[in-house]
Amino acid sequence: MFKIKPTIIFGLNILLVLASWICYKYPHGDEYLVLFMISLIFMVAPFAMSVRLIVGLLAFNLAFFIFYLCIGVLNRVDVAVLLLLFTAASGVSALVGSLISSFDLYYKFSVTGKQKVYNGVVGELESVDRRGRKVENEMSRMSRLYEITKRLVPTLTFEDLVNVTFDFLEENFKFRTMHLVIFDENNIPRSIAKTVGEDDYYEDEEMVLDHDKVVDHLQGKEFKPFFLDRDEEKELFAAAKVRSDTFMVFPLFAAERLCAVLAIEGASRTSYGRFRLLVPQIVLELRKVELYEQVQKLSIIDGLTEVYLRRYLMDRLEEEVERAGRLGLTFSVGMVDIDRFKECNDKYGHMVGDAILKKVAGRLKKSVREVDMIARYGGEEFCIVLPETSKKIAATVAERLRSTVASKEIKAFDEKIRSTVSIGIATYPEDAQDVTSLIDKADMALYKAKRNGRNAVCVA
Repeated sequence: MFKIKPTIIFGLNILLVLASWICYKYPHGDEYLVLFMISLIFMVAPFAMSVRLIVGLLAFNLAFFIFYLCIGVLNRVDVAVLLLLFTAASGVSALVGSLISSFDLYYKFSVTGKQKVYNGVVGELESVDRRGRKVENEMSRMSRLYEITKRLVPTLTFEDLVNVTFDFLEENFKFRTMHLVIFDENNIPRSIAKTVGEDDYYEDEEMVLDHDKVVDHLQGKEFKPFFLDRDEEKELFAAAKVRSDTFMVFPLFAAERLCAVLAIEGASRTSYGRFRLLVPQIVLELRKVELYEQVQKLSIIDGLTEVYLRRYLMDRLEEEVERAGRLGLTFSVGMVDIDRFKECNDKYGHMVGDAILKKVAGRLKKSVREVDMIARYGGEEFCIVLPETSKKIAATVAERLRSTVASKEIKAFDEKIRSTVSIGIATYPEDAQDVTSLIDKADMALYKAKRNGRNAVCVA
């Protein structure tokens, strides 16, 4: 409403009374016009004064009119008309103000309130509906969901998320190293890092970021993001093995749970705010990847090596045989076995053996095409499906895989081990025309490679 002080109303009223008196003393026939202008004061008064003050203002004017009545300026009819006019003006204004206030209250507490309730109910129903559909359809849609999300969404693993995020940051920011420490539901951390200009951050294990120290420092800051120069926190830089002179850390929360920590080395202080803008999007991608990995673990992906399971492999091979036979195509299958894996298990233990399996699987995945398929066939044995690939090309691919695995030592805990693989190749329809026979042929070629001294490729 209008913000006018009552003193201003009284002041204007007095000024108009004085103006009327001046017009009376120096007649120009305007004293009545000035008196009628006082009605404008009473039109404004309800918006700034209480009823008690308005009655007082009316009494003041009545006293002045009685004075005019006594000196003969006004008669009783004039006084009655003026008082009636003032009262009506004040009443009409009060009614208008009441209507405006009522409408405002109705809009705020009725229309807006109902809208908020409606939006809340709709949002809750949508949330319940989404959760219900997810629970009801999760098992039946699991395999299909995997295929759809793989085609539509490029970042479906934590490694992919790190790579995509790193590439974006490298194009738009100046920094040295990006770390992403991910915590699962049991708060078990998984640390991934990439450095500009370096292929493998973890080559120098003595300089790997100590994420436990970083999380402890975050906890001391109540899990608020921070930016530090080396001169500000020399002890933290040394304890956490931060290699650059600047260090910024962003905790990533999902549903009030610390799901990850993003740490950036070597960025400028001026870019801190821009990095913070990326945090919400990274959180969303993390949640998506977490859900996707849950689907993988429950359906078709081996939890250790993160390649396909054998049962899914067999289904895909049946489909590939049917497709190749219908279209007159060829494809090849490779059986891959890690050489002397049992000896390694016996010597170093199963944890080292698991680390070797995971690393070998990772190198195999990086060395094949997007359309190719790798599955864990059993134990230390993998199967590779190469669609529309002849035996000669398949042998070349297998040689590349063998060389990739053998070219670099595998770091497993405190051990450095050089593993090799033997590979056997069989081709449809040249060697066999059904899945069982094709795998048997590839197995026979694998055993031949083993007999030839291992670390070799043989074809059926």
